[in-house]
Amino acid sequence: MEYTPEITGELKRKGCSKVMSLGDLRLYECPSSYFDEETLKIVSLVFLLEGTGRLYHAGQWADQPCWLVEAVQIFNSERARLAGERDG
Repeated sequence: MEYTPEITGELKRKGCSKVMSLGDLRLYECPSSYFDEETLKIVSLVFLLEGTGRLYHAGQWADQPCWLVEAVQIFNSERARLAGERDG
């Protein structure tokens, strides 16, 4: 995908340099800057739970708050979608 001359000019004027690419999407700032503080906390919590193999509250998944179960499901769904796009 090629940029129009207008977009190329704007990127040069702003002194932007590409940080990373996600497929055809080019990012010119850290992707975490797109998330608000609450979302970053939830993503960090999901990584923590995954890394430790523990749950937020004692018990099993049925004992966890609905917001947490939903957050983990969304996270895993997005991860699977991105892996599918990457693997083709």
